[in-house]
Amino acid sequence: MKHSKKQKEFAQNSIDYIVYNNPVPVRKLLYDCGYESPKNIHHLVEATKELVKKNGKSIITQLLAVHPDKKAILALQTTDKKKGSCNACSNDSYQEEDNFCGSCGHSNYNGSGDEDSFLDQFTDLPDAKLEKYYTRIVKKSNSTPEDQKLASEVQVVWNELRQRRLLQSEDSQENTKDTTPAAQQHPPFKREELLLIGMSFLGGFVVCSVLKK
Repeated sequence: MKHSKKQKEFAQNSIDYIVYNNPVPVRKLLYDCGYESPKNIHHLVEATKELVKKNGKSIITQLLAVHPDKKAILALQTTDKKKGSCNACSNDSYQEEDNFCGSCGHSNYNGSGDEDSFLDQFTDLPDAKLEKYYTRIVKKSNSTPEDQKLASEVQVVWNELRQRRLLQSEDSQENTKDTTPAAQQHPPFKREELLLIGMSFLGGFVVCSVLKK
């Protein structure tokens, strides 16, 4: 099967590959699930990934059924593909050859330097869950120090967590400034102003004393 150079540039994992090379049945799949199918191929990829997040394994099974190289894969597949534990869901459904988890659709960082593409799958993931994911891969990396790709993934995820914390800190500081009482925002009196206030007070005291006499 001949694929265009433009399509290959965007094919980062199995979901990307399936959508870019066989978009028609993927659009039908989204339509059958009650979603509008984007005409833009890149938007279609994102919509498909979102559907996988919501529906999980059932959608992945249907996507694999329309894999553009399905016949060739079945013809060559004399034994089961080597599987490993998924970094995201911990199920033994991660296909190492395809960099793709059959249970949750997660793809590991492949060390290519394309951090943005890898981090896209965590865009909507809450900080707490991302921290749990980070803790999981740190333990896994410590037990397999020879895995350089996993070590790189640990660094990429840590950088993402650090950036999120920095943004939260900046937002917190901005909110603190906005809620500071107006009285506390006034600068302190200068020395000359204090002298004038003191002189005015003494002057008023002297006038009162004269009037009393």
